Amino acid sequence: MFNNYLKTSFRTLWKKKSFSILNITGLATGIAAGILIFLVIQNEVSYDRYHSKKDRIYRVTSMQLNKSNGEINSRHGAVPAQLGDAMRLDFPQFEKVASIMSFGQAQLYIPAEGLGEEKRFKENNGLFWADISFFEMFDFKWVAGNASRLAEPNTAVLNESFANKFFDNPQAAIGKTIQLWSYRVPLNVVGIFKDVPANTDLPVKMAASYETLKKLAPGMFTNPDSWNYISTSNECFVLAQQGHQYAALESQLRSFEKKHYKDDPAFRWKLGFQPLTDVHLNTDFGTFYNNSLSKKELWSLALIGIFLLLVACINFINLATAQSVNRSKEIGVRKVLGGNRSQLIWQFMQETALVTFFSLVLGCLLAFACLPMLNNLMNKGLSLDVLNNQMILFYLLIIGIVVTLLAGIYPALVLSGFNPVHAFRSRINIKTTGNISLRRGLVVFQFVIAQLLIIGTVVVIQQMKFFRTRPMGFDKNGIVLVNLPSDSSLKVKYPLLKNQMEALPGVVSASLCMAAPSNDWAWSTDFVFDNDAEKKDFFIIGQFADTGYFKTFGISLLAGRLPFHSDTTREIVVNEALIKKLGFRSPAEVIGKSIAFVGWNRKVPIVGVFRDYNNKSLREAIMPTAITTEYNAYEWIAVRMDRNDMNSTMESVHKLFSNIYPTYMFDPVFFDERIEQFYLNEALTSQLFKVFSILAIFISCLGLYGLVSFMAVQKTKEVGIRKVLGASAQSIVYLFSKEFTLLIGIAFLIAAPLGYFFMQKWLSGFYYHTNIGWLVFAIAILSSVLIAWITVGYKAVKAAFANPVKSLRTE
Repeated sequence: MFNNYLKTSFRTLWKKKSFSILNITGLATGIAAGILIFLVIQNEVSYDRYHSKKDRIYRVTSMQLNKSNGEINSRHGAVPAQLGDAMRLDFPQFEKVASIMSFGQAQLYIPAEGLGEEKRFKENNGLFWADISFFEMFDFKWVAGNASRLAEPNTAVLNESFANKFFDNPQAAIGKTIQLWSYRVPLNVVGIFKDVPANTDLPVKMAASYETLKKLAPGMFTNPDSWNYISTSNECFVLAQQGHQYAALESQLRSFEKKHYKDDPAFRWKLGFQPLTDVHLNTDFGTFYNNSLSKKELWSLALIGIFLLLVACINFINLATAQSVNRSKEIGVRKVLGGNRSQLIWQFMQETALVTFFSLVLGCLLAFACLPMLNNLMNKGLSLDVLNNQMILFYLLIIGIVVTLLAGIYPALVLSGFNPVHAFRSRINIKTTGNISLRRGLVVFQFVIAQLLIIGTVVVIQQMKFFRTRPMGFDKNGIVLVNLPSDSSLKVKYPLLKNQMEALPGVVSASLCMAAPSNDWAWSTDFVFDNDAEKKDFFIIGQFADTGYFKTFGISLLAGRLPFHSDTTREIVVNEALIKKLGFRSPAEVIGKSIAFVGWNRKVPIVGVFRDYNNKSLREAIMPTAITTEYNAYEWIAVRMDRNDMNSTMESVHKLFSNIYPTYMFDPVFFDERIEQFYLNEALTSQLFKVFSILAIFISCLGLYGLVSFMAVQKTKEVGIRKVLGASAQSIVYLFSKEFTLLIGIAFLIAAPLGYFFMQKWLSGFYYHTNIGWLVFAIAILSSVLIAWITVGYKAVKAAFANPVKSLRTE
């Protein structure tokens, strides 16, 4: 019996090749999209889950609360540098307490050996200070040496890639010296570990001992005032004992806060424990490199994958029920010969399973072919290893079962329910093969999904355009940023570098500064305004730069003047946001007042007010900001170049920099490119929306094409009669397209408010955003109708111009 059903299934699929291809292609496309989305989600939820103690590891988090209203000012996955040592003493129930701090980019020097030359490297990420507990808490595989000597100052461990890069092989690296920064801090290599997997938020490539940091910056660990300040690059992890009670740990934190944090009239700090498995997907507190998709984004991806599969299943249902009229006599014969309904259902489910199997195979091939493009788009290293990834096998099995049931059960029930008498008398037609309203409803559902994705795509594209075109309060084009050596012996050449840089042909201006105006990090502090007795209950962003900063970045003054040239902080200028926050109506009113940064013990007079610029990305509001001079805080030189001849100017800048700092690597960053880095997630969202909306329309149109093709066959004689009676080609095309146009219109009435609601909610995550106008919805409906007409039009026009004599010849 099984072999008979199998043969029948193959014959049916082969006989109706065009419909089989449509069904398999539609299902395969939906399955391929589902596989790729599954790989993305599997990768995101797998971060740091390979550590054996993952269920007992917590990250200590910080929240700053406003005392006056209890509102949360900020959330951080970072803590004060002193917290790790204090927690070891106050929480003896922890097996381990580990501190780790990222020190961002750095130049590394490998001293010359024998007659060889010194090697220099510039690394932009993966560089940390860490203590020995970090390597005992987390799982690292050692190639050579170990982390035991990280308890000593001036020691470091490297990953295998760094060891090969710096010393040719891991074994040769042990005992060698790496010099850090232009200070030439010596670090003795004591261990080499295997490269950590890509799915981690702790991408350690080199870890220098925390004891070295304590030696270099003892004030971070001894000054009691530093408890109220955190560096966003410093994190602390704890390893709880087996069978620990999470609630008890949380309650003990309150007494810990009272013991160590100084009482502040404006705000207080609240600590928390965040499970390691929650770190990557919980974007409230961030990670070292903030490269994760949020839980909301993952749920959105999962829903899109489900919807695409549903759209593909709907194609199958519609085509199977529409074709069933051609199989009515076959079903009648089977019933007359004794076949019961359960046997017929089993046969049709087997046919569906066969289609699903072919679709799964083709879907896997499509996913495998598209995976390199997805990896390039998301900067991931995803792989489709069907044989070794049990979760993929399980996912494909579930998809196969679910798709077979979803796509097959309704057509099987419809076909098996035919009355054999009606079948033999040809009383079964397209209107009697199942509920026609259901079929129309399924088509509407398909285009609701397609139009929702189109609306989402248009809104995201508009928001990306908004990012690129909205003025940010400064000019970002034609500016290159070059990191400066921080050694005091080399800082004396800063003025020489700037003066000679400005003298170069093609250079418009240059500025020494701590950072560019808009950055993914900022130095913020509390302050006392003028003669107030207490400090303000909000932070101010402190920016240090020379007077050339305003010309270089195109920042304009509203009142007063720029500070006079100085190597120290003597005068200050503030932005509009600060004077509004302080309650002043006019910029001129604040001139002559003073600001005292807490801990600086001196007042600095305000001499000017500059126009607001965006301190960070457009997701966040403009912060109160002050700019002043401070020679020792400068880390970059910003060079504005004439955009007409940037290549030759860049070569001159490089040559001059290398002449003044021959041992320091020239590593330029274009400011406009750095700004674009703020919106990588949004750019990714835009690309994904484009791809998925195209897929949804493609799958929907496959089904539409199949339905129209079947209608053209069913209406062959009707069209012939209409033409004989004088119907025009336009009226024939209208006959085929009117119903689908109406269904698309109904889909739009459902998709438009849903799309507005969801995309407005997405836009609310940005402080500055575009508005959703009528154009978004016009594009959605017009593109849907146009694509549907093109899909329907081919078959409709072919039917309209067919010779009626041929269609009526059998009558």
